[in-house]
Amino acid sequence: MKTNKGISTIFALLAVTLSACGGGSGQKDALATSNVTVQTTEGPVVGVLKGNVVSYLGMPYAKAPVGTLRWMPPQAPVPRTSTLSTASYGNACPQTTVQNDIPASNMSEDCLFINVQEPAATVASSKLPVVVYIHGGAFTLGSGAQVDGSAIATTGNIVFASFNYRLGALGYLANAALQTANGDGTLGNFAVMDQQAALQWVQKNIAAFGGDPNNVTVWGLSAGATSTFTLLESPLSKGLFSKAVMQSGGGGAYSNLTPDNAIAQGNTLIQAAGCTGTPDALACLRGKSATDLVAAQTNSKWRPTIDGKVVTQVPSAAFITGNFNRVPVMIGGVYDEGTLFVPPTLPASVYTQAIASLAPPGYDTTKIQAAYPLANYAVPAQGLARAEGDALYACGNSSRRDELSAWVPVFGWEFTDPTLSFPTNPTAFYLGTSHGTDASYWFGAPNVATSNPLPAMQALGVQMKKYLVNFARNGDPNGDGSDRSIPHWPRYVASSDREMVELTIPSITVSNTAFETTHNCNTLWGKAVFPPIY
Repeated sequence: MKTNKGISTIFALLAVTLSACGGGSGQKDALATSNVTVQTTEGPVVGVLKGNVVSYLGMPYAKAPVGTLRWMPPQAPVPRTSTLSTASYGNACPQTTVQNDIPASNMSEDCLFINVQEPAATVASSKLPVVVYIHGGAFTLGSGAQVDGSAIATTGNIVFASFNYRLGALGYLANAALQTANGDGTLGNFAVMDQQAALQWVQKNIAAFGGDPNNVTVWGLSAGATSTFTLLESPLSKGLFSKAVMQSGGGGAYSNLTPDNAIAQGNTLIQAAGCTGTPDALACLRGKSATDLVAAQTNSKWRPTIDGKVVTQVPSAAFITGNFNRVPVMIGGVYDEGTLFVPPTLPASVYTQAIASLAPPGYDTTKIQAAYPLANYAVPAQGLARAEGDALYACGNSSRRDELSAWVPVFGWEFTDPTLSFPTNPTAFYLGTSHGTDASYWFGAPNVATSNPLPAMQALGVQMKKYLVNFARNGDPNGDGSDRSIPHWPRYVASSDREMVELTIPSITVSNTAFETTHNCNTLWGKAVFPPIY
């Protein structure tokens, strides 16, 4: 139930940095309170109106996972009778301050918050489509404050939500004694359960914000996309969403840990935290501060674990058999996925070893060397970036499109800004159309890195946002086909008909199998050669 009693003040501009893998600003952006009230299952919340958008920020969707609740499944928040002000984002979950702009003062284990933005004219009976965004950050960084859904909410007539979930060791610690103590069979998947708890909150509450709980699209970027692949597989996600968008995920076997590997990683953390050999290692860990645990979790691959409960099998294996939550999907990424993840000053002396490390043991790496000869690149890092992007992202996405298209509608894309990706006679390392570059375009705010984006970039951003809103509305980026301002986006139909859109300037085009040829998916990285490692 919502009541509007008028606006008392004008609030400050919400400054949110779109980020593919790092953190986001705006954690404590001050917004003045307005009298826009919604009754949630936990109690009333009062939102803030700016222009045509009402924002409800920092609403708890679970109890704070602190004290005895650290490394336990999320618990339902405590109901309240008082009205909660939602004028600012809640604290981000604990994470390193390196590579992101969230100050330590804005981090806390009390971080399980959800944010909702809606068109101002929305009422509880509106039943608008809902988009729930899962942030990226390599499972160790970021927050729901990375994105501002105002433009999507208003121009798309959408209810937009984002949220925080536990990160790093606090979100993914696997330990046999902990598994026994929790008694539910789960192992190391606290962050995944947080994501499911946030989606359960949406099911219970989004109608009060004018959203339709039967029309929810989950959209993840980077680690958020990998999380979305995991949610597609998890039987505990059934009924929580009706569509999914995976942006630069990959989703191969590397996306998940086996129980043994996850427990070994947990043991490494126990040692790094100084708790090895103590009478009760878990009690020792729970006695550590979140800051200490974040410092001890470095050099580890924190991610979901195949525990047979939350995640029953590697998602890619589930997609092959059809044993997953069958919903329409969009899957894609950018042309230069690998450039963010390589050292720009990589010496030529280690180039061969570096690209060979992308292959599984026993693979003939001479084929990789032949496909990415050092002589083809201005600097060694550019060649490694090309190989890594193809192996970890592009061909993983291609395989996921192949697998899922046997069961559900699939729409594929690749985003390329030619002005970034194809410099003339490069002599130094360049990022190109790097991982996450398309994020701002999907939100309708293209090329946020420059104060003067080209008109063609702005036009592409408008088109991409239309595709996303159409997909959220009815599972097809084309909508009803009446909008001639967006080219037709063909459905991807397995390996026999790999049509997908090339989101680029000066105009969007359609290709068929060109993606797999460009990224060496059929000859090196595809599942016909060996399963993609990401």
